[in-house]
Amino acid sequence: MSASSAPPGAPAAALDPRRWTMLTVALVAMFMAIFDFYVINIATPSLQSQLHIGEAALELIIGGYTFTYASLLVTAGRWGDVFSYKRLFMLGMGLFTVASVFCGISQNGTQLVIVRLIQGVGAALMVPQVVAFITVTFPPPERPKALARFGATIGLAVVAAQILGGALLSANVDSLGWRVIFLINIPIGVITMLFAAKLLPNAKAARKPKQDVVGNIGIAITLGLAILPIVIGRSEDWPVWGWVMLGLSVPVGYATVLYEKGLPARGGEPMLDLTLFKNSSYSVGIMTIIGVMTFYSGFIFGMTMFLQFGLGLTPLKAGLTFGPMGLGFALSSFMARPMLMKYGVKVINIGQVLLVLSTVVLLVELKSSGTDTSAWEMVVPMVLGGLGTGVTLPALTGVVMSKVPPQQAGVASGLLSTGQQFANTIGVAVFGVIFFNALGDHPSKSGYVHALTVVGGTGIVLSLATLAATFLLPRGPMGPPPGARPPADAGAQPAVAAGGKPQ
Repeated sequence: MSASSAPPGAPAAALDPRRWTMLTVALVAMFMAIFDFYVINIATPSLQSQLHIGEAALELIIGGYTFTYASLLVTAGRWGDVFSYKRLFMLGMGLFTVASVFCGISQNGTQLVIVRLIQGVGAALMVPQVVAFITVTFPPPERPKALARFGATIGLAVVAAQILGGALLSANVDSLGWRVIFLINIPIGVITMLFAAKLLPNAKAARKPKQDVVGNIGIAITLGLAILPIVIGRSEDWPVWGWVMLGLSVPVGYATVLYEKGLPARGGEPMLDLTLFKNSSYSVGIMTIIGVMTFYSGFIFGMTMFLQFGLGLTPLKAGLTFGPMGLGFALSSFMARPMLMKYGVKVINIGQVLLVLSTVVLLVELKSSGTDTSAWEMVVPMVLGGLGTGVTLPALTGVVMSKVPPQQAGVASGLLSTGQQFANTIGVAVFGVIFFNALGDHPSKSGYVHALTVVGGTGIVLSLATLAATFLLPRGPMGPPPGARPPADAGAQPAVAAGGKPQ
């Protein structure tokens, strides 16, 4: 029997003793995908000076990765159910690593945009398989702990992108400049693939789901229509075609949902498994994660611009300014899971309160110090922000995925990752517009202070709305007690081989 379906009293041998090592290997993919989205922010000055690219090309370098990543996540989740999570993971990691090579040797903006699109495809193929691995490998009592580590990895990757990215740029190894942030993926990707080939189980859904070509196309077109104008709209002065695309995303998305809703009655299996959203933990949890990640990505972007262009810090010093946030995140993320199991979603409420408090403290310091604001004055709000995010993200991930049946793991994780990535895009794009509009056409040190203040005020409003949403989550302790039976509908398990290991 599989690890996820072991009955009460089953011997420990029924569980793969390597499962926590497997998880570490799988989480490397999650870390790399998020890291490469955020590290571009801190490399922006180096990119512009060395490649001599304009703002529109820079937006496409950032947004192209996001577009292909977000558009294919749900589809890749289904492919994992069909072809095995390990195969999709290996394919995605291989493509991501090869694309990173070509990113590092690109000679102009056009080349970099193209290979970033391919890199996003690789990320989309491997990321949904991570949560799928967790769902099919860990028994219900252990699943919240594993999912908490997944959520912690997301936040740590964001902070590491600033710190490690700044250190790599400042070191300027072999005069590579910005190229090193891509080339470092090569040894990491190769080593991860070697371990993944040896350790990861070749699990997939026991019954091969039917393909949903129309659903695939509808999801990709909807996300493309919504993401592209958001990403490059500001640099192109918000052209009419952008507004037309954004408007069309609504009816196309609605038509896709209607098609998916009626597909089961016609004997098909929809790409969007709408039955997942009947579970309030899943539906409300995803919306809350989108709110948190929108604020988080927008704040990181605004702070990065402020530190490098407003305070004139080097990439290394700007990255190290995020160090206290990383420490706060690391501390609280490991406390999130046991607190969630004991106190339920009250833990998420506390995390959101800390995020609001961190932004308030930042605004008070900006008002007090103005243009004389130093990186040292950022320590307290950074620590509070790290503590709040470190509690919230792992706990929310656990809430969203803890009740998902194994046979829906691929699609559920794809939808979760799509929501997170879409939130990253919205956060950077929308908060970027707010930041640069507040900055004006003639930026100055005081202008950057004002712009960050406006971003912080907007972030408080969004965080309060997200805090209100958390009260709609199911109350009480989360997760089944040790030894609890799996859900009654967990009959469609991954295919398994003799000896108890998924195949």
